Amino acid sequence: MKVLYDTQVFAWQRFGGISRYFVELMRHMPKGISPVLPAPFFSENAYLPDLGMRLPVKRLDIGSFRLRKKLYEWADNSMARQQLRGGAFDVFHPTYYNDYFMNAIGRKPFVLTVHDFTHERYPDLLPDSRKVIKRKKRLAMAASRIIAISENTRRDIMEYYGIDESKIDVIHHGYSSLSSREAAVEGISGPYLLFVGDRKGYKNFSGLAEAFASLAKADRGVRLVCAGSPLSDAETKLLNVLGIRDSVTAVQATNAQLLWLYRHAACFVYPSLYEGFGLPVLEAFGAGCPVAVSSTSCFPEVARDGAVYFDPSDPGDIASAVAGVLNDSDATRSLTRRASAVLRGYSWERTARKTVETYRKSM
Repeated sequence: MKVLYDTQVFAWQRFGGISRYFVELMRHMPKGISPVLPAPFFSENAYLPDLGMRLPVKRLDIGSFRLRKKLYEWADNSMARQQLRGGAFDVFHPTYYNDYFMNAIGRKPFVLTVHDFTHERYPDLLPDSRKVIKRKKRLAMAASRIIAISENTRRDIMEYYGIDESKIDVIHHGYSSLSSREAAVEGISGPYLLFVGDRKGYKNFSGLAEAFASLAKADRGVRLVCAGSPLSDAETKLLNVLGIRDSVTAVQATNAQLLWLYRHAACFVYPSLYEGFGLPVLEAFGAGCPVAVSSTSCFPEVARDGAVYFDPSDPGDIASAVAGVLNDSDATRSLTRRASAVLRGYSWERTARKTVETYRKSM
């Protein structure tokens, strides 16, 4: 079976869960399945080298990345349309929700992965929400099969689109280590809580900051480390108002450094109000890091009994859950043992195998 993927997500995502998902999916395809990418294509994605394939990837040296990614997506989609019209594939799997291909695919089947409904739930907090919502719905209604990355996402698909569950296959993400080695992050020492990723809007960083302020009053030695972008002016202002600016550090980490941060953190805290899957939970499990996570959306489904839970809308409850991890070493050891057992249920080989079953059902 020949499966054609496009490169739209690789055009605009240097790092991120969706591009990593597709790289891992292609990497772990069973024998007899041939992943095909349009060639050549433009990308600056950090995960593509992990495919171990000779990819004719190009990049431009003009303007900002914001400008370049628009040019990349336009050029890549044009190349993909040519390959779609050629018809030398069995199933098409677009990597995001741009519907550019609908007039080029003909009668060939396509499978759509729906990752979450953040644009629908938080349209004012995410860019281009109206466009994404419209395109995603169009593709979901037209797709031969839909992959939902969690039961929570499957319920959202049925609620928002009215699509029958018989068209939807729930296939969880897999797990693989961030890196084969770890690299220390200079200037990070002592007990610290770890926050990973984007901090805008529904990610609920403000709720975590309030919770951390009360924890820091009880233990002035504890710090909060944020792996991601530098602190914004608004975030710095909030931390100053809460009196914790000197206890919060933001670092931009490589995968090797992120692995080190997970392994040495006292607790990984995921206060998001909503996610489609929550891959950082598995990353923390794999590094042996205790996890405290929101009790909302997909988290109980993904983390099961390997994490402690809190109400993300209540900073006091966040603080209480994290304090329990920090102050009870026996309970924390038990927690990480359970997390290790949960993690054994996730593998990219299984994800790829079940995805191939979906491809076959689409034909």
